[in-house]
Amino acid sequence: MPIKVLPTHLVNKIAAGEVIERPASIVKELVENALDAAATRIDVAVEDGGRRLVQVTDDGAGMGRDDLALAFAPHATSKIAAEDDLYRIETMGFRGEALPSIASVSHASIRTRRADEQGGWEIDAAGGEISLPRPCPAAPGTTVAVRDLFYNTPARRKFLRAASTELGHVVEQLARLALPHPQVAFRLAHNGRKVKDLPVVESTRQRVADLFGPELADELLPVARRGGGVEVAGLVGAPAAARASARWQYFLLNGRYIRDRSLAHALREAFRGRLDPNLSPVAFLFLRVPAGEVDVNVHPTKIEVRFRDSQRVHGELLACLKDALNKADLRPSALPAPAQFGEPQGLAPEGAGAGVDSDEAGEPVAPAGDLEQPPPDAAGEQRRQSLREALADFFRSVPPAQPRLSFPEGMDAHRPAPHTTDHAPLRQRPAPAGTGDAVEDRPVPPAAAPAPHAGAVMQIHGSYIVAQCDDGLVIADQHALHERLLYNELRSRLASGRLAAQRLLIPEPLRVTPAEAALLDARRELLSRLGIEVESFGPDTAAVQQFPSLLAERGVAAGAFLRELLDRLADDESADAERLLEDVLAVMACHAAVKAGSPLSPDEMQALIARAEEADKSAACPHGRPTMLRLTLRDLERQFRRT
Repeated sequence: MPIKVLPTHLVNKIAAGEVIERPASIVKELVENALDAAATRIDVAVEDGGRRLVQVTDDGAGMGRDDLALAFAPHATSKIAAEDDLYRIETMGFRGEALPSIASVSHASIRTRRADEQGGWEIDAAGGEISLPRPCPAAPGTTVAVRDLFYNTPARRKFLRAASTELGHVVEQLARLALPHPQVAFRLAHNGRKVKDLPVVESTRQRVADLFGPELADELLPVARRGGGVEVAGLVGAPAAARASARWQYFLLNGRYIRDRSLAHALREAFRGRLDPNLSPVAFLFLRVPAGEVDVNVHPTKIEVRFRDSQRVHGELLACLKDALNKADLRPSALPAPAQFGEPQGLAPEGAGAGVDSDEAGEPVAPAGDLEQPPPDAAGEQRRQSLREALADFFRSVPPAQPRLSFPEGMDAHRPAPHTTDHAPLRQRPAPAGTGDAVEDRPVPPAAAPAPHAGAVMQIHGSYIVAQCDDGLVIADQHALHERLLYNELRSRLASGRLAAQRLLIPEPLRVTPAEAALLDARRELLSRLGIEVESFGPDTAAVQQFPSLLAERGVAAGAFLRELLDRLADDESADAERLLEDVLAVMACHAAVKAGSPLSPDEMQALIARAEEADKSAACPHGRPTMLRLTLRDLERQFRRT
């Protein structure tokens, strides 16, 4: 096949495929142009999630007739003039490919006016066909309207998601642009309704508060460092504020949102030993390096960069974070936790309600996998007493000579957990006649239990159980082991029907974004099987009406649990229902399991160890952490050199 030069309209469509992925991509490019034009106010209006319309209006410098005539021309720009300029980029845009790419796959128009001119100019483009500029009335600044995205490329249009999902991407993109520019006011509207109004603020903390809620902003720790040609500033969350998703991490370089593995690694390293490895810290980090020390021209969307000395930048960021964390008091508060803040994947409209990340006793709810240390106060002692009473209930139907660890009401503590594969599909069987949707709690005849370990058992540091066994000793992590046993029982119970649940006397509100509301609706059947019922409670609030008995009886806050669950579901929207069920069951088991620092009686400790002998995959918790270590007599003799 002979080589030939591609026509301009096809070249622009190829460029559009690299730059314009969805409506949020258009918002990014147009807002970046507005920022480069020194705008102090930027209004963004979208319709149908941006598929029908994306319009960006700014009060920036505007354009004259001659400049406007070249606006849709390929690689026409005022931001670079020579090759050397590519290595000193200080503007948000510079390639001159965004507008022609947009015009090739939409109906686009620009209306603009310079402040020193009496009238404005406008120009239209559709499918690559560009009109001549014509006079028009206009306010100082520029308005770009993009209609009918991908109207001439239906193969691309069909890959767009629901309007609520696309809106979520739009508002996330706006957050990335608004965070490093507190001196600029932003306004976002969807289908004529205000979604967010961000006024000019004096600090990053205020901008974070406007975007994600004052509760989060008040919890963040300031970080700052300057050295080695690198300036670092920003806010990070204490370990107690960590989340199940890394989407709460924002790295902004010279005013531009980026993704960079070395920066993410520095953040993880700073929290090493302070944070459960399955959780991610919250961070809003702003870095500045000389323009000549970074290449931003390595990715079409400019989201990836290349540092001239990445190790130096990594080291400065790591030192900054470690210094801040070492100086901070990171002990979790015994006071009620603040209301839950908004989700970065889609900002909630103003006036949204919020869930509360605390239980009824006012203590923070531990994130997944966290080993919670209860504070030495009356509330903590009350919880420990409740736990002892709950565990004591487990032994009511078991002969005293054979103590067994009890499990939540409705689960058989005597029957060995079925041997299943963690990733095997869960097949739901019909509930017995007359029981309704949920499987009722019914007594099960006790099965023969293995003899308990003959020997002493003790608890050390409030977290670990040491027990003598036939050939040595076992050391168990009480939280991880109980988590595994509960997970197995939950899988077994769910295979027989829906989990037992109870209605909340007072529905618990939860602030949600449009994207989260859509996710709740899409996963309604999954939540129902788990005993969770959520109803809409306004445009930006959901209310938890029904909650699993297992969690409710252990004081787990419905709002906090659902917030974490939403983070995990949003991380992998394409996951099948069975895989999501396994992930959610692991979260439920973690929240319900006995925590570190909870005293256990000898019978309770014996029961945990005995149950582990018959449980499937008891060597690791559902998150993969080990539950027990075994030392044989031969191991001990070898250590003491008796062999």
